[in-house]
Amino acid sequence: MRTERDSAEGLRELRNEVRSFVREWQEEGRFAPRCDSWLREHDTAFSRALAGRGWIGLTWPREYGGAERSHLARLVVTEELLRAGAPVAAHWMADRQIGPAILRHGSAGLKRRFLPGITRGEITFCVAMSETEAGSDLAAVRTTAARTGEGWLLNGRKVWTSHAHRSTHAYVLARTDATGRKHEGLSEFLLDLATPGVTVRPLFDLSGEHHFNEVFFDDVLIPHDRLLGVEGQGWKQVTEQLSFERGGAERVLSTYPLLAAFVADVDPGDSLAVQAAGELTARLSVLRAMAWRVAADMDEGRAPIREAALLKSLGTAFEKDVVETVRRVRGALPDPDGGGLERLMAQAVPAVPGFSLRGGTTEILGTIVAKGLTSDAPSRPGRTPLGELAADVLAGRGQDPGLWEELRELGWAGAGLPEELGGEGGTLTELLTLLEAVGEHGAAVPLLETSLACRLLVRAGRPLPARMTATVALPGPGLRTGETLDGTIERVPWASAADLVVVPLDGELVLLDGTVPGWRVEPGRNLAGEPRDTVHLDGCRIPPGHRIACDVSREEVVERAALLQGAQLVGALRTALRLAADHARTREQFGRPLAAFQAVSLTLAGAAARVEGAETALARAAEAGTGAPVAALRLWLAEAAGEVAAAAHQVHGAMGVTREHPLHHTTRRLWAWRDEWADARHWAGALARAAGPGPGDDRLWGSTGVDVQVAVQADVQDDRGGRA
Repeated sequence: MRTERDSAEGLRELRNEVRSFVREWQEEGRFAPRCDSWLREHDTAFSRALAGRGWIGLTWPREYGGAERSHLARLVVTEELLRAGAPVAAHWMADRQIGPAILRHGSAGLKRRFLPGITRGEITFCVAMSETEAGSDLAAVRTTAARTGEGWLLNGRKVWTSHAHRSTHAYVLARTDATGRKHEGLSEFLLDLATPGVTVRPLFDLSGEHHFNEVFFDDVLIPHDRLLGVEGQGWKQVTEQLSFERGGAERVLSTYPLLAAFVADVDPGDSLAVQAAGELTARLSVLRAMAWRVAADMDEGRAPIREAALLKSLGTAFEKDVVETVRRVRGALPDPDGGGLERLMAQAVPAVPGFSLRGGTTEILGTIVAKGLTSDAPSRPGRTPLGELAADVLAGRGQDPGLWEELRELGWAGAGLPEELGGEGGTLTELLTLLEAVGEHGAAVPLLETSLACRLLVRAGRPLPARMTATVALPGPGLRTGETLDGTIERVPWASAADLVVVPLDGELVLLDGTVPGWRVEPGRNLAGEPRDTVHLDGCRIPPGHRIACDVSREEVVERAALLQGAQLVGALRTALRLAADHARTREQFGRPLAAFQAVSLTLAGAAARVEGAETALARAAEAGTGAPVAALRLWLAEAAGEVAAAAHQVHGAMGVTREHPLHHTTRRLWAWRDEWADARHWAGALARAAGPGPGDDRLWGSTGVDVQVAVQADVQDDRGGRA
């Protein structure tokens, strides 16, 4: 559980301490940043220096040498180490997964024997799971451990065992009973690698580096008390352990030094590079937030197996895409003896094939995620009470023409706005919850537009008219202003149904209603069939009281509208995924449910990963309310909308492309909404400008920061100090 030391301020202090320590080592020339450092850069002195500061075993009990801090605090430390490309491989496996496994399943003796040594940096572990014959089928291991009077006799071989030639101990998964199913009869052991009968043979990777090994066990005697947990329960235990392995920042930041060098070198005039930098920054922002959600779940005592699998799947794809983007945009050639991008590319390119293999292949992870989609028990708490209420109101009524009138009477448009000005009170988060429900149920209502217009009126200090329908018309450069307004404003949402159209201009709002002459509405539609109208202004003279001072900028309006619509998109994504998962579970082909086919499972898993990322990005954007998190949300959604819609239709097959099926109410909204208010190029440019260049990588790292958002849950404040 989190303590005062792990408040937002405590986490900032810890981050600064680690950053200063790493910078000192770097400035002294004791290491140079490199890609994939957590697997390839082994420096016992560095790890012991970290141990001396209490940064190994950070979450463990003090009686075993730990600091009893949160998983969020540990994530701060690992982020800063990986960000710097520091040499952390010596302690990585023991700190990340073996120590937690001992804490969870080890006897009191095992805890006393191993944990203090790990926290001092004296005991180091390699992981001996994989076998050549088993491949990705971990349950097919052939290494055996037979019980004897003296202990367990271990025979077999393991492969891809990183740093076995440097480690003091190995975690070993072996078969102790071959009479049952292959997932049964597996057990875990902690082995001293100095034990007679252990042989380590080096394996060299594609770049010629030696960190892999093949390890042979020939009648290796393991004492009875080195069994970890319960005999025969190894499969269950190792499945839990893998969530520690899959859900960490190393599944996102292996190529971060390359990304930082690329972003720092982007020419603002190079539109291709700006677009690429913005898109990668958005993905990094969301993935970091997902890693923080996994850590927060662990602090709450949950085992986020599904979430860790999603993060690993998305993160390793991102790490690969960093390399491919730098190659495509910059044409950087790998050069081990070069400097900057070329040297980092030489480190990253040979490592890419392993990204999606270690910790479980993408296909295996897809199976885990797809099974979770059919589970009735969510890994995280479900809807809030407000979300449940909204779902009850909207269920089955998405296309009901009387729905908006009912929502107006319920006061939904005033959610998050001050009661003293005619609003309903509450927070921005509560308004976003309502908008998520609108998107989830495909409700054809102008809630977003009316809420946005009302917020502008509140910003200008104008009391809200009761139960109105309103919208916002963003003028383009062709609108001529002065005593009269002349020109057109295109794609104004719901203008044909609005009692009031709010036009934000420099320093003021213009209010168009039925009393203002010289303007008219030409109806239009978007792909979802929602009104997107053209407002014609023909020498429109604005009468007194219809121009009110307001210091809001166009960018502020676009940003707030994009955030509100982001909530609707997240709701629609969730429904598309649910419809696809339900269909895959209930529809049978060739004598079995569609979900039983691996291709379908992978399709569902890819969609689930994008929805998870969208939900995380929305939570972060809601906390910030403005700036880079909103841009990251919209960039993530721009891609996720297309990917999830495509996946849903692929799973449904031919029946999903007819109007008879409800799927189109969701997918047409995803396609229509993803680029409204501003397209992906706009948001990519905003993020690229926020991310760099700057001193070191501070701007890039800061633009993707998430620690305060996760550690402290605070209401988002509006510009007037109210809760909106």
